[in-house]
Amino acid sequence: MARASDLARWVFVEAGGMNADREAAGWISRTVFERRKMLAVSTSWRSEISDDGLEIIQAILDLGVEGVELEYRVTPSMVKEILPLLRKGRISVASLHNFFPLPEGLPKEKASGDVFSLSALDDEERALAVKYTLRTMEWAEEFGTRAVVLHLGKIPMDDRMEDLKKLYDQKKIQTDEGKSLIEALRKVRARKSLKHLDAALRSLEKLASEADRRRISLGLENRLNIQDFPDFDEFKILFREFSGGPVRYWHDLGHVTVQQNLGLADPKEFLENFFEVLVGVHLHGCRGYDDHFAPGSGGEDYSLLQNFLRLDTLLVVEAHHRASREEMLQGLEFLRSRGIS
Repeated sequence: MARASDLARWVFVEAGGMNADREAAGWISRTVFERRKMLAVSTSWRSEISDDGLEIIQAILDLGVEGVELEYRVTPSMVKEILPLLRKGRISVASLHNFFPLPEGLPKEKASGDVFSLSALDDEERALAVKYTLRTMEWAEEFGTRAVVLHLGKIPMDDRMEDLKKLYDQKKIQTDEGKSLIEALRKVRARKSLKHLDAALRSLEKLASEADRRRISLGLENRLNIQDFPDFDEFKILFREFSGGPVRYWHDLGHVTVQQNLGLADPKEFLENFFEVLVGVHLHGCRGYDDHFAPGSGGEDYSLLQNFLRLDTLLVVEAHHRASREEMLQGLEFLRSRGIS
């Protein structure tokens, strides 16, 4: 497995740099994402449809944005293409999304923040999740990046999200039928969650000490589906256990809006309870139960969000390629007009 510093040194030498052994570990760290309240754009906007690292970054630069989040679809070969832009100061890395880069041997179509689970009951899978998270953290330190975004896995249960979406389409989420289904699913989930919570705590114990040493925040992201881990109550336990440490909260505005629309979560409850450990936000449009559109193009509540943002909160636009360049430009202008920049 190639180490972050090995690839950094490779690019430095290929670019003709001198004293590579002395410099390679240091030049990337000078690209720290320092400008407060500066918007970044995730490579997720283009990485589903492009394997060219330079093309992806150039598309983001063409939006007038210099901050990026590098995520799990970025392959090691794409990293080699991107690194010279970091050395030249063309871009700054605001955050990394686990698992970065895509682990060797995995095809890109299987890229996911859940490819290995940090809450898995299987020790071998959980060990792989910890191993590749540590590698992401190594890259974060190399880039001078403040935060790594983590998924923590899923509770094994029947996926009933399509049933919830059907009820939403029929405007029945708030009916007795909708509430009964949600309550039944929560009971099934609760019967299985404790063991996964314990596994997640053991994983995070290993990761937190390393994150503290590297001065990196681990941003636990709120997720989309009812089976995703953690839910609101599990977040409270995790943050209590790691109070005062590097384990922080990463708020995904699109995800929490989908959950609100499906009767699963209250965005205000998440923000009011976790704002003290909030490290960053994913911004994207949500329409009903579909998300990752350009910001401002859906029903997400920015007025509420603004009340909980600090000057040092990392702000990352996480649209997918369904958002056109024109829509992205409009979305960025919308955020700036709301003071979210």
